[in-house]
Amino acid sequence: MHETAVRPASCADIQEPQPATTTLATYKDQFYAGKAAAVTRKLGKGTVTYIGVDTTTGDLEAALLRKIYTTAGAAPANLKADFLVAWRDGFWVATNFTSTAQPVPARAGAPLLLGTRSLPPGGVAVWVE
Repeated sequence: MHETAVRPASCADIQEPQPATTTLATYKDQFYAGKAAAVTRKLGKGTVTYIGVDTTTGDLEAALLRKIYTTAGAAPANLKADFLVAWRDGFWVATNFTSTAQPVPARAGAPLLLGTRSLPPGGVAVWVE
């Protein structure tokens, strides 16, 4: 990953990277200019990443997370911003806050306990995998 300059929205953490830590993004203006906004380091068999910036659009945060997960071998879903999917106590729960129907990201054959595979606006789906 390479460094990206960012502009904080409303809040931001200033980080002081330690040895063996890689800076993923730096701030480009204001009091924060030139300081680390996101860092990562290898630890044991994995990595620890801290994103201390809250950008206006969230695009940087999403791009960093997508890169981190992809590098780790995971395949992150590409969901709309207001389509939320969470794991809760053994169940997957999807809530559609968008204005259009969204496909539920359950694997083929996974039984839906509530909702439909094409989730309407305001809809909720629950399934087990």
